[in-house]
Amino acid sequence: MGDQIREVTYFEYAGEANTDRLLDLAIARAGEMGCRLVIASETGRSAVRALDRMKKSLPLVVVTHYPSRTWGPNGDIPIGLQRDEYGAYRRRLEEAGATIVQGTRPFAPPSRAIQWDHPTPEGIIDKTLTLFGAGMKIAIEAVLMATDAGALVPGEEVVSCAGTFKGLDTAIVVRAAHTDAFFRELDILEIVAKPRTRVKTLPEYESPVWRGDLSQYYRPTK
Repeated sequence: MGDQIREVTYFEYAGEANTDRLLDLAIARAGEMGCRLVIASETGRSAVRALDRMKKSLPLVVVTHYPSRTWGPNGDIPIGLQRDEYGAYRRRLEEAGATIVQGTRPFAPPSRAIQWDHPTPEGIIDKTLTLFGAGMKIAIEAVLMATDAGALVPGEEVVSCAGTFKGLDTAIVVRAAHTDAFFRELDILEIVAKPRTRVKTLPEYESPVWRGDLSQYYRPTK
């Protein structure tokens, strides 16, 4: 096929404010490739926004957190596409035929349980990938989780989208692999878009390089 020249979009800030623009870019690239779109979405909002923006049908794989809560400026935010008053997005995704994968991030659990005092190999991978931004790390993990769950086929090329804290700010083209073949088989083939900067402190929404509207996360879905 020869060399290819493609544009890469670099956002000034990380965070939710980039979601719509990121989806336009990711959906366009997935359409060109005729491949599946993977969306990492804790609450379902980003995944539903992807459905709303698709001009033609694209197979959608939604990867979400296990049911839990995370911090926010006005109290904890439910995550994991829970089936409560915030569950309307999950129902809409299911009705639209999206494949939903729910599970544990492959590079987080043991190290988080021991508070990083004794780094494990997956904890080191987690921190190293963060050098490229939280969205890049989660976009890679989403593909691993989806492949491990059988929603993707090893070797399949997909466009994977994720973000920093909430929303989407990163899209990459990835060759899928199982977690146990991460170093041998997973390939990051293209960067479609990412922030030029990364959030280095927690909570993310207080960082000067993060932008987004968090008020929507405190309203029940409809």
